[in-house]
Amino acid sequence: MAQKINIQELHENEVKLILALRSTKKASIEEIAAASGLPKDAAERASDWARTKGLISIEEHVSEHLILSDEGKEYAETMLPEKTLLRLIGKEGSPVTKLKESFEKFDIALVWGLRNRWLEIDQGILHPTTEGIEALNSETTDEKILRSLKGSQRIPFSDIDAYRAEILLRRGLIKKTAEKAKTVHITALGEELLPLIEARTHEAAITQLTPELIRTGHWKGAAFQRYDVTLPVPRIYPGKRHFMQQVIEYIRSIWVDLGFKEMTGPLVEPCFWVFDALYQPQDHPARDLADTFYMKVPREAKLPESQVVEAVKATHENGWTTGSTGWRYSWDPAVARRCCLRTHTTSLSARTLAELRNAELPAKFFSIGRVFRNETVDWKHLAEFHHTDGIVVGEGVTFRNLLGYLKNYLSKMGVEKSRFRPSYFPYTEMSCEAEIWNPEKDEWMELFGAGMFRPEVVKPLLGRDVPVLAWGPGFERIVMSHYKVRNIRDLYYNDLGQIREAKLWVK
Repeated sequence: MAQKINIQELHENEVKLILALRSTKKASIEEIAAASGLPKDAAERASDWARTKGLISIEEHVSEHLILSDEGKEYAETMLPEKTLLRLIGKEGSPVTKLKESFEKFDIALVWGLRNRWLEIDQGILHPTTEGIEALNSETTDEKILRSLKGSQRIPFSDIDAYRAEILLRRGLIKKTAEKAKTVHITALGEELLPLIEARTHEAAITQLTPELIRTGHWKGAAFQRYDVTLPVPRIYPGKRHFMQQVIEYIRSIWVDLGFKEMTGPLVEPCFWVFDALYQPQDHPARDLADTFYMKVPREAKLPESQVVEAVKATHENGWTTGSTGWRYSWDPAVARRCCLRTHTTSLSARTLAELRNAELPAKFFSIGRVFRNETVDWKHLAEFHHTDGIVVGEGVTFRNLLGYLKNYLSKMGVEKSRFRPSYFPYTEMSCEAEIWNPEKDEWMELFGAGMFRPEVVKPLLGRDVPVLAWGPGFERIVMSHYKVRNIRDLYYNDLGQIREAKLWVK
C-alpha cells in the first residue's frame, strides 16, 4: 500500500502534520497546530487531506457545555425572581394585589414559587410554605448552578444536576453549547512512510510557480508539489434556483418564443371571472364548496362594466344572440360578485377577452400562475398547484392548430408519451383532455383540458363570435416524471438534500 503514495504529492502542511505526530502518535488539532506552527484551520485542512490518503485517522468527540443566557446573568448577579418574592412576603405573608403592583416580575416569580411548592395562596394572601422558608435561608440548587456558571463561564453538562439543568434550560436562564474535538491518530501507513517524509523535509518543494521563479531559473531541478486529481474532494453545492422556479421560467420562454404575450391577474377573483364569464351555470357542481375555496374577507367584489355583465346574464338565461337557448334560469349578480380563490387561470383568459379590441386581432396570450381547489390530497393531487393557460384568438384558427400548439408544448417539456382523448367542459366545444404516461405508476395521468371556446363565452366578452383556442395545462405531473418524484407533495417540501441533488431543468 505504501507504494501507492507519492511523497511528492503531499502538501507541505501534511508533512508538518505527520512530523508533529512522530513521538505522540496521536494529538488534538490544537496540539498539532502548536507543534507544527500551523494555524488551527490549516491543521484542520491538512488532517482532512491526510485522512483521504490513509496516513491518519480522526476520532471526533462531541462535548456539551452550559453557559448563562442574558437573563441568567442578571439573576446570577442579583437573585431568582421567586426568591425575591419570598423575601418580599416575609414569614407573615402579603396580599397578592399589593405584590403585583410593587413587583415587576411578580407573575413569573409566582409561577415558579408555586411549582417549587414554596408558596400558597389563601383568600388573596400569599404565604411561604415550610419548603419556602427553608429555601429563603439557604442556597438552592438553581442558585448554585447560576453562581458556578458565573464564575467559570461554562461547565460540562455532565457536571450539573441534570433535572435542574433541564428546568433552567426551559426557563431560558442557561444555554447548551456543543463542541467538537478531534483527535488525530497516525496510521500504520503513516508510520511506514515517516522515514521518506522526514527525508523530504530537506528538500524545498515548490507549491506555486511564480514569475520570479521563471525569471531566475530557480525552478530548474527543483522539487515540485504534486497533486493527485483523483482524490475525493468535498462536494460543492452552488447557488441555483429551485427546480420548480426553473420550470416556470422555461415554460414562460416556450410561449414567448412562439409569440405569445403573458397575462397576469389576482389570486382572489369574483365568481364572475372564474365561472360566469366562462358560461358555467351558477348551480354547477364545480362551484360547490367541495371544490372551491370561497372567501370570508373580502366576501364580494365589483363586477365589470354593465355591458359585459348584461351580455353574460342574458347568455346564461336565454342564450342572448349566440344561437343558444342558455341555461334557462334566473342569473343572480350576487352570486357572481362572491369572491373565491381562482380555481384556474382561465379567469385571466376571460378578463383578456373582455379587454381585447377587434383591431388587436389576431392575438395569442398565455399565463402561468397558482390556482386553488379543495381537492383530496393524494400522490397526484394538491389543493394548490400551477396552471399555464393559453388562448389564440383569430379568424381561421382550428382545432388542428390547437393540437399542434399542445404537441409542441409537450415535446418541449420532454414528454415522450402522450395522448389526447375527447372530453367535455362547459365552456369549450370541441373539447379534449391531454394525458401523459407515468412509468413510475404504470398508468396514464390526466394533465390538462383544452378546446375551442363556445360562442357563449366569446361573444359576450369580445362582442362578436371569433374562434378562440384555449387550454389550461398543469405541469407538476410532468416535473414529477422528469425528476422521478413519486408523490406530488415532494415537489414543495423544500428538502435541502432534494434541492441540492436536483439537476438543472434543461430541455
